[in-house]
Amino acid sequence: MTLPGRGKLATLGVLYGLAILYSSLVLGPFGFHYVPITLSAAWQKFLEIRFIGEPVDQRPDTIANMLILIPLGFLAQAALGQGGRRILRALGAVSAFVVCVLYILAVKFAQLYFPPRTVTLNYVTAQTVGVVLGIGLFWIFQARIYPVLNRKIAAGEGLAALLLLYTAWLVVYFLLPLDFTANVTELGERLRALPAMLVAPMPGAGRPLGVRLLTTLADIVATVPVGMLLSVVGRRRSLQWKLSGGLGLVVVVELASLFVIDASPLAAAIVYRMAGIIAGVAIMEWIKGRDLRRRRYYLSKYVPIALPIYAVFVLLINGLFTSQWLTLDQAMDLLEARQFLPFWNHYIVSKSQASASLVATAALFAPIGVMIWARRSDWLGGAAFAGILAAGLSLMVELGRWLKPGMRPDFTDPFIAAAAAAIAFRGMPTLWQMFEREATLSSPIDAHVAALRDNGALDPLGAPMAPNA
Repeated sequence: MTLPGRGKLATLGVLYGLAILYSSLVLGPFGFHYVPITLSAAWQKFLEIRFIGEPVDQRPDTIANMLILIPLGFLAQAALGQGGRRILRALGAVSAFVVCVLYILAVKFAQLYFPPRTVTLNYVTAQTVGVVLGIGLFWIFQARIYPVLNRKIAAGEGLAALLLLYTAWLVVYFLLPLDFTANVTELGERLRALPAMLVAPMPGAGRPLGVRLLTTLADIVATVPVGMLLSVVGRRRSLQWKLSGGLGLVVVVELASLFVIDASPLAAAIVYRMAGIIAGVAIMEWIKGRDLRRRRYYLSKYVPIALPIYAVFVLLINGLFTSQWLTLDQAMDLLEARQFLPFWNHYIVSKSQASASLVATAALFAPIGVMIWARRSDWLGGAAFAGILAAGLSLMVELGRWLKPGMRPDFTDPFIAAAAAAIAFRGMPTLWQMFEREATLSSPIDAHVAALRDNGALDPLGAPMAPNA
């Protein structure tokens, strides 16, 4: 596995910077709201920005500003500071830091020149810290993580490495927005609210039942790869060891969430997240010694049946199977131009809600790419078709939500759905090969059969190929 070239990494960094610029200048509670101001007045405001007292309710936003700049620092260091020599990496780190800080200051000045925007040294400092963390993260990645990943992949342990990275990301995701309690008073308030939080049956109190069910289902599915990881790294371990490790991880995450102000520890979460881990362990135990290519061949025949069932499921969990509908005139009266701005609905909610919505949408529509791949894995246009199909279904959902009382459409979701389905189609061949190898590790016979099939001696069902005439 090799890192992308500097040019590609620089391009990714520029694109990410443009995304930050878009969210900083265009997105807002009222959409793009430009108030004319002179350049000298904007400069004077820029010179007057100060630190402000940091109320607790602003801390998640400050932390989010820090987290958003971590990828930019990472990409800047990757583009400017790659190399084996420490001096070159150090010079690259200084260059990446200077470039990113100048970019932060330029964006803050632009926010004052295109008011009204809130610009404080608190946010500048938080974003600068994010850049430093991103640069440091790339140093650690290049020096420690990347070599280990290469060794794992070379040794055929790519699945374990992938599942480990996913589990690390999932733990961080569960603890977003990372606004940990800062003093005894805040911790006391969390402890007093703990009994009420623990007895909640599922997350999302006050939200529609369909959304809450989807959130719970997403939590279950999200922890399935954790169970797979425990099964892969503990091939020679007992089932009790794997389940105990999963339970310990879930309990630790729930205890840690007690110290996160915007998180809600749930006793029920231990149960349904543990259900996902058990499912992951069961899946990996089931595939041991099995011919997955043959299983995929049989499962692909059910895709034409699974697709419409899946579409009905998507419509159901979005609450569209109800009798109450708005008239077209009523719906048009409620529609606002700002709703068509990409990611506007993500801007007007908290950063943790926005990230949860984005992940949930991607996870909901990625199965389309998986099903298209299972049916036509060799289709050159499969990724495009999967993306178009996912975008069409998502657009149908959003139009339905537009015509439902009390719901608000998000016209960014079709683009997220399309990207998720296309990426799933592209990524499935590599991922499936990893699972195939894991399945054959416990069965020398199946490993021999897989080798014969790879050499063209057997067909996908394991039958001998007819000799060429």
